[in-house]
Amino acid sequence: MPRRSFAQYHHQHERESKPMISTESASPAKRLSSVDRESSLKLSLEASELRYRRLFETAQDGILILDANTGKIIDVNPFLLDLLDYPFENMIGRRLWEIGQFKDIAANQAAFETLQRNEYIRYENLPLRSKAGKEIHVEFISNVYFVGSDKVIQCNIRDISARLVVDETSHGRLAALELANQSKDDLLAVLSHELRTPLTAISCAADLLELGHDAADQLDKTEVPPQFDRSAVAMIRRNLQAMVRLISELLDLTHMAKGALRLKLERIDAHEVIRLALKNLESWQKLTKVGIYLQLEAQCHHIRADAGKLEQIMSNLIGNALKFTPIGGRILIVTRNESGKLVIEVSDSGIGISAEALGRIFSPFEQGDSSIHPRFGGLGLGLSIARTLTAAHGGTLEVESEGIGKGANFTLRFKVDDSAPQAREEEPPVAAKKAGWHLSRE
Repeated sequence: MPRRSFAQYHHQHERESKPMISTESASPAKRLSSVDRESSLKLSLEASELRYRRLFETAQDGILILDANTGKIIDVNPFLLDLLDYPFENMIGRRLWEIGQFKDIAANQAAFETLQRNEYIRYENLPLRSKAGKEIHVEFISNVYFVGSDKVIQCNIRDISARLVVDETSHGRLAALELANQSKDDLLAVLSHELRTPLTAISCAADLLELGHDAADQLDKTEVPPQFDRSAVAMIRRNLQAMVRLISELLDLTHMAKGALRLKLERIDAHEVIRLALKNLESWQKLTKVGIYLQLEAQCHHIRADAGKLEQIMSNLIGNALKFTPIGGRILIVTRNESGKLVIEVSDSGIGISAEALGRIFSPFEQGDSSIHPRFGGLGLGLSIARTLTAAHGGTLEVESEGIGKGANFTLRFKVDDSAPQAREEEPPVAAKKAGWHLSRE
């Protein structure tokens, strides 16, 4: 079929719609004038057609011209041919739904019938495929025109793939900003509660001391009964430690976010660090009445690490287990060697973790579900900090749980430092034994 452009249809209509001028009875002068007008009109039409053709050929959108009665393609511009990587001769004279890119025959035939009825159709996001199989998202707009006695359809096809990428990126950033804003609000709410709790306790301890002194004054004694001092001081110390822990977690989070984390790496004994972490948690362990059992069986337990940060990792994991394990429960800490790695497992018989929460348990401010914080408190930063610190040491931290009520198991893996022979281990400190921990022979 010879290529016939929409411009040619348009100008054919212009010629057909012009009144015919009879020159048979006109004078020679009038006939000459008529010839001049026709010649001028012809030149004007040719110039107009050239303009239309140039617009058609150079348009930065795809353009399809269809026969409105049959759906056959009359013309297609170069931009669309390049976009779809389809030869011109394979498109002309074929119905739209016969082209591979518009392969859904039923849907396109139905759309074509809708277009015939309504004379307009639009798709804001129509996925097409190039000849090579690349998916291209386009905006597709079709209108019906009458060109003389012919009814044609012009389809304007705009590639919106790049715009969609920008939109998705913008939506992703907006979602991230909204999440960050929500996290900020959650942090402020939790932080205000967490700071208020120890401050209230410290205030009560101060009242208790004051009460003791008032009692001493009333009894004309110069000394405060020792039970007042001891209980009040213990309360103050315990809650000050809680406040220091909160502030330390926030500072750690800030340093990590800024990439300002600094590690002092040296060869350390991981077993000694575990014992030190347990000693520092002794008073908390006594309050919870949770049994802690050790099976430090790894033969190679020296690693290159920052001793303070490793202690923080262990304190966070053990503290997490203490927090979520009910009275009378148990925590088991095991070490072993595996493929040149030191493996440290912290398992508990606590409340467990749902399958849905497992995927986000290491996210900042995360505590499983919304009911956790009111029951157990905390900022939800401990596990996030522990994993970040572990990764900074080149290690891994993973979690497993069979579900709610079935406890949790956290597994650390660090590369063993075998640069020097292992030193003989000393007996566990007396303080650790008194704390109620059950130590296995190493």
